[in-house]
Amino acid sequence: MARTFVAMLAVATLAATLVGCGEIDQKAKIEKVYAGKKDTRASDDARFGGDRKKWETALVERSKGQNEYLRTDVK
Repeated sequence: MARTFVAMLAVATLAATLVGCGEIDQKAKIEKVYAGKKDTRASDDARFGGDRKKWETALVERSKGQNEYLRTDVK
């Protein structure tokens, strides 16, 4: 009786272990088409006229105003 129970328990454990080893297909079943608007670059804004350097300079200047160490006179 005990041997049968241990054997059944071993078979059940083995079956449960092998179930976790299966590979599930993760590919999309339906290919969807993007229906949103076209993305534009930040430097293409009217303020920068497509000039990436001007945009990067504006980012650096803006970040200086957000740095607490640069805004205070504490040394």
